[in-house]
Amino acid sequence: MNPGKYRNKITFLKREHGQDDYGEQVDEWTAFKTVWAAKDPLLGNEFFKAVATEAKVEVKFNSRYITGITGDMRIQHDNEIYEILSAIDVKSLHKELLCYCRRIPDGEG
Repeated sequence: MNPGKYRNKITFLKREHGQDDYGEQVDEWTAFKTVWAAKDPLLGNEFFKAVATEAKVEVKFNSRYITGITGDMRIQHDNEIYEILSAIDVKSLHKELLCYCRRIPDGEG
């Protein structure tokens, strides 16, 4: 794990349930943790395996391990929001976290 590869500042977002002024349930995405990560598009065999699963994986984020990250969360990088399709504790060593994601189109979030 090369620390120099973590060049992208990302924020993990967690869904919070609340109520608006009228008592209606409102879901908001709030910051859970901001970290440095590597952001890479899927290439070659990795891309074709992802396409075969129909999960629409577009990018992977790799960072140091963070406790509490789940597939129910999102990642914000700059002005883009990504749905986490899979959050993997690499080799189950609690040292590295790999998230496969798909970008959420503007207005869909």
